[in-house]
This record gives sequence, C-alpha cells and structure tokens, in this order.
Amino acid sequence: MALFALIGLGVTIFAGFGNTLTVFLCLILYVVIPAYGSYGTFVKSKKAIVISMVFFISQSIRNIDNTSLLPHISPISISFAFGDIANGQGYLIDYFAIFMVLFLAWLFRVEFNTRK
Repeated sequence: MALFALIGLGVTIFAGFGNTLTVFLCLILYVVIPAYGSYGTFVKSKKAIVISMVFFISQSIRNIDNTSLLPHISPISISFAFGDIANGQGYLIDYFAIFMVLFLAWLFRVEFNTRK
C-alpha cells in the first residue's frame, strides 16, 4: 500500500488535472488513505485496515464516464473493461483492488483472531 500511495502521489502531481477539487480528491483517495492503511498494517490498527478494505472495495468496480469529477485512474491497476467503454458507458473491474481486499481481509482475520 505504501508503493500504491507513492505512485498515486506521482500520478496526481504529473497528470495535470485542471480542477483543484479533483487534485484534492485524488490526493485523499490515492495517497492519504493508502498511506494510512500502510501505516495501520505496520502498527496493527483495526481501524486502518478496515478503512483500507473499504477503499479498495470502492476501487474494485469503477464507472467510466467522461463527466465524472474523479478520473477513472488508479495508481496500480490490473483492470478488465466491461461494457461499451468507447462511449463512456462502461465499467472497469480492477483485479488488483479485489486481491488487495482479499489480502487485507485475510490479514485482519489472522492478526486479530489469534490475539485473544
């Protein structure tokens, strides 16, 4: 997740978004939340792992739309397009995000169910 946050910072800085709100949202979504999740997995924080899981769940299926405030990018993505993406009416199914959710759920279960 730390690598995800660093790449997210680079993408946000060098993508050249015109809207300040878009830059702010991308910084929160692609830098702050993954960095917090990375720190939380290091210090074994339940709250940080759950927040990271919710974030990656939200990234697992994304709508491709030309009028969206957020671009349909992700710093690290292994995506499969579904639907008519040429007209901006498709979806991206991100396998990387799905695997991160599964890994974080496994980590949460292993770490916090064995410490009773």
